[in-house]
Amino acid sequence: MQKILVNLTLALVTEEIEIILESYPKHPYQQAFSPSGLRQDLIAYVLSRIPNTYTTIEPYESVSNQKVQVRCSSEQLLHIENLIHTGIRDVLHNYDKVDYRVPQTVKSSSRVSSWF
Repeated sequence: MQKILVNLTLALVTEEIEIILESYPKHPYQQAFSPSGLRQDLIAYVLSRIPNTYTTIEPYESVSNQKVQVRCSSEQLLHIENLIHTGIRDVLHNYDKVDYRVPQTVKSSSRVSSWF
């Protein structure tokens, strides 16, 4: 029977991100890294910089039913926390570099000479 591959490190990183973001101001950090915002970028940032632990489960099993947890030393946990803080800064900085402002529309009655 086919099994499902589960990244256990993902759950640990996601939980740590939630805890750490609570210590940041709502604006701009918690808003920017909301689940509908840049949170996935932050998760990818951290996961790509640490070893990941995986397990397999049967298709009928729920991940939440699994008692398997990622065991990491306090040094490893501190490293993950530091990566999250660095990632918050780097991801937000990279996002701010891109100009998402909508250009102003020009009224058709405006004179060309007034554009400059």
